[in-house]
Amino acid sequence: MRLNKEVLVALAGWLLVVPAGRASTFGERLSLRLSPGGIMALGGYYNDTQTLGKIVNLGIGLNGGIRYKISDFVFIDACYAFNWLAVKKDQRPFDYKEQNPAFNLQTFSLNGTFFLTSGYMIEPYFTVGAGICPWRFSDGPLWGAAWPAPAKPQNSFSKTSLGLNVGLGVESYLFSKVSAFAEIKYFYIFARDVGKFGTDDFTEQDFLGFNIGLVYYFGKK
Repeated sequence: MRLNKEVLVALAGWLLVVPAGRASTFGERLSLRLSPGGIMALGGYYNDTQTLGKIVNLGIGLNGGIRYKISDFVFIDACYAFNWLAVKKDQRPFDYKEQNPAFNLQTFSLNGTFFLTSGYMIEPYFTVGAGICPWRFSDGPLWGAAWPAPAKPQNSFSKTSLGLNVGLGVESYLFSKVSAFAEIKYFYIFARDVGKFGTDDFTEQDFLGFNIGLVYYFGKK
């Protein structure tokens, strides 16, 4: 009977210690990323004669995310970004001439990040992922009321689209748990919606983003 009690006590202790160890291991595999950056519209068309890049200026954005380490070379990133591209003054619709309209783009994505080296001062990597991208032409700089759609004014000129991205970057340690990174990333947004916007002149859109930021590791990289 005494032996059974000792076994039960040992088992209870093991059950308490093992989950704590697992939680510790999980936490040590996490890291946080934060970076300001810029974004530019590329070749997608706004109407039948102009690309979106002719309508909006070079934009700015704020990017953040949480990363989980699979191995020294492979990480999974859950990413969020908010981007603001101001509409050029000479391209503003008449109703928004006296306002500060913008094209706002959010991205929620899940990425795989693959480092080409590990344990070096400078570590290059590439990343690829997909997610959802809420966007709108806004009457203000930061997610204001959406414009009416070009040929269906009863609808808003906004959508939550599927998006794909691929990027390249380099990361370099500053301290034991802090590193700096620089990254360029290409986004392809499935924005075309003839049924909602009433026209096929507004096509799929693509963007090039560039960011410089910091990574904080809760454990070792």
